[in-house]
Amino acid sequence: MKIRLFLLTLLFVFSAQLFAQSDSSAAPIPEPAEEPTVELYKPFALNIALDASLFVIGGAEWAYRLYTSHQDKDEWDGTLYDKSNINAFDRWTAHKYSSTLDNAGTVGTALAVALPLFSVYASGDWLTEGVMFAETMLVASGTYSVIKSFVTRNRPYMYFDGGSTSDMEDGDYENSFPSGHTTNAFAAAVFAGYTFSVYNPDSNLKIPVWIAGLSVASATGVLRVLSGNHFPSDVLAGAALGSLTGFLVPYLHLKQNIFSKNVEISALPAGALVKVRF
Repeated sequence: MKIRLFLLTLLFVFSAQLFAQSDSSAAPIPEPAEEPTVELYKPFALNIALDASLFVIGGAEWAYRLYTSHQDKDEWDGTLYDKSNINAFDRWTAHKYSSTLDNAGTVGTALAVALPLFSVYASGDWLTEGVMFAETMLVASGTYSVIKSFVTRNRPYMYFDGGSTSDMEDGDYENSFPSGHTTNAFAAAVFAGYTFSVYNPDSNLKIPVWIAGLSVASATGVLRVLSGNHFPSDVLAGAALGSLTGFLVPYLHLKQNIFSKNVEISALPAGALVKVRF
């Protein structure tokens, strides 16, 4: 009896070891594979010298704008101007002032300026693109303000019955050239279209983004003419200035430009000089 019990015990221990070895030799359960991380595409980069230069330029322009805005300006004496003195290219488009269309043009500018937010969100590179957009709008608005301070041109409504009360009191009726609303709208539109295309070269949304931005910007320019605030030449100048700024600021931030000889930045006593080789 004891012998049989001893043999059963040995058999049980041997079987347990056999099964244990069998389990240990079994193929290990594979761990779930980690999803590959997609590296964020960053074609643009910030650069201390470039960004400091752009902020200095834009800041200086805005400082000059604030300075000139506090200077005494001539108030309108109530005398309307002679329409025959307008150049032939702009004369036929002169309109009376319309507050409704004036406000509509302001809304158009706001919509155009909001469009780059879509490009910033889509890129995921929020800091770099956000800084570039801030520089674009700072330089664009500062530049047209400086030009306005040097170029005296009466707005179209001055050939009819005048404009808004505030414009007549603060002398803004003499700041027709160039169109600030149009400048800002085209700067934002071109910035959005260009940066979105660079960040998303294979996207089917590139053309729609360009069409949406330029359509809103163009509508803004038309409304500025129809509202009696600007002549076509004012709008065309603003569109050119805004488009150039909206393209040039992000273009300067392309990595192949910043870290190559395509861009040279030289310090000047009153700012910086940026040379670009295309």
